Amino acid sequence: MAYQSLYRRYRPQKFSEIRGQQHVVSALQNAVVKGEVGHAYLLHGPRGTGKTTSARVLAKALNCENIGADGEPCGVCESCVAIEHGRSFDLHELDAASNNKVEDMRDLLGKVNLGNPGRAKVYILDEVHMLTSQAENALLKTLEEPPDHVTWVLATTEPHKVVETIRSRCQVFELSLLGAEEMADHVRWIIDDAGLDVGEDAVDHVVAAGGGSARDTLSALDRVVAAGGVVEIDTSTDSLLEALADHDVAAALEAVGDALGRGRDPRTIGEGVLAGLRDTFLMAMGAPSPRLGGRERVRAEALVGRMSPAAITRALETLGVALVEMRQAPDPRVDLEVAFVRLCRPAADRSVDSLIERVDRLEQQLAGGAPVAAAPLAAPPVESSVSTPPPTAPAASPAPTEPAPSAPSAPAPSASAGNGPATAARRALADKRTGAAAAATPSAPAQTPPTPPAPPPPTPRPAASAAEWPEPVDLRSIVPLSPTEVVQLAKLHLGVPRDTVVAKASEILGPAEGGRSPGDLVRLWLTLVDEYSVPVEASDPAPPQPDEPLPVEAPPADLDPGPSPPEESPEPPAEEPPAEPDDPDDPDDVDLTQLVDAPTHADELIERLTEAFPGAELQTKEEPDQP
Repeated sequence: MAYQSLYRRYRPQKFSEIRGQQHVVSALQNAVVKGEVGHAYLLHGPRGTGKTTSARVLAKALNCENIGADGEPCGVCESCVAIEHGRSFDLHELDAASNNKVEDMRDLLGKVNLGNPGRAKVYILDEVHMLTSQAENALLKTLEEPPDHVTWVLATTEPHKVVETIRSRCQVFELSLLGAEEMADHVRWIIDDAGLDVGEDAVDHVVAAGGGSARDTLSALDRVVAAGGVVEIDTSTDSLLEALADHDVAAALEAVGDALGRGRDPRTIGEGVLAGLRDTFLMAMGAPSPRLGGRERVRAEALVGRMSPAAITRALETLGVALVEMRQAPDPRVDLEVAFVRLCRPAADRSVDSLIERVDRLEQQLAGGAPVAAAPLAAPPVESSVSTPPPTAPAASPAPTEPAPSAPSAPAPSASAGNGPATAARRALADKRTGAAAAATPSAPAQTPPTPPAPPPPTPRPAASAAEWPEPVDLRSIVPLSPTEVVQLAKLHLGVPRDTVVAKASEILGPAEGGRSPGDLVRLWLTLVDEYSVPVEASDPAPPQPDEPLPVEAPPADLDPGPSPPEESPEPPAEEPPAEPDDPDDPDDVDLTQLVDAPTHADELIERLTEAFPGAELQTKEEPDQP
């Protein structure tokens, strides 16, 4: 006798031998026992799950001569043997994929009313979704009201393509793939029963290759037996998944080239990686697939610890889009390779998902590999340790009696010499009086303008505590995401120019080859902070004492403050503009002191005053002669 494949030799012949489809077996077996078998059934599910096998066992049970009380066929009577060997007149099978025309259906329906040797006639239409519209319409009437001795069993792998008019006339049952553990037990039983010399590693291999399909699993076992063991396991999928987890572009492209060199199709490569990512995603979500083999389960568990859910989701979406675009691409390899480059190098992709993945990777690196709360990507907009010159407040009231106390400012590239708004206002006033530019720094410190007598000195009190002032910016908590951000942050917070940052990067990190890693950027930023930052305590001005009067800016020089009170003794101004030479031709430029002090006659004095102030009326008073 010729060799028979394992999936044919171990094809179930009874209801009890059908694995993993207990809901279908119970329904059909109970219908046989009660004598309530329907006139039409629709069985749908993936390939190799037992659709046609269940229909054949049903045909045996309906025509068995020694049927048991539980509805099981005996398997030894003439009817059971004939059905098993495919020579029975009580079972008719039609492949609707190749006999899908209306003429084929009419020829089949013409034989339905003919008698048969057994009690029931069973018609099996495999891949019924392949029938043409005319063939489906021809089947409808007979399918709805067949003869009493006829039972229809329709089988399909794509139930959504079966028209509703046919589905509504049938009892519909869904068959599912088998789990990994149940399939492994079935394979071990077949190995023991057939006496095959196969190791345990072959069991995991054939279960993973079958993917839950009993026929595909036993076909894979046939290949292993013929080769004398597992000769070679395709590791391209594992290599690509490892490259995605490590973000290694070179390893990913090398694995793709190796798989293509061994004859694998680009779409098949992408589908294999997509399946592995799906297993990893389900494992990460806490719902692993029940059909995962031992090797696939270990791989998925390892990838869960190395890829975040956001990275897995982005990889699934990117590969899915690439597989769709491969259908119309002139070279599918290009779409596959570009997809892996985008996944392995997020910097090449500016999408939101890639940025989220980069943030997740930085968080894991900072936390030592464990996901943590999001770190600040940029410093809050508060005053940094490198202060800028304070703005000059408009002066509208007399100056204070004494300047507000202030701490000396630390030297910094952009730090000014002033220690508060009052000092800056005085400096601006002195500059305006001397005619200098407002931004120039005076050579000598300006003195206080005329002020009223100082009040009694206030009672000294301790400086304000640190809790009353806002906390300084922690520059070491900033995490730059690119070299450009390092340059911008260094200029904003440290006052360091770009050339200095580039030189420092070359000194610390060496020449840039292929870009800087996130760890290199963080190390460069911390070094710049340590070298160029100014302590916050040395640059922040001390708070004003509460018991002291608030500083009041001096009025502008061009405003006349009016006559001073008699009791006041104003101090001379800090700086007076240099005296300009008198112009004898200018009538407004008159030195009244010289006029009064000169020993001249009264008439001459009156004449000179009249020339100096034209239009003024002078009144004289005659006084008695002095002794």
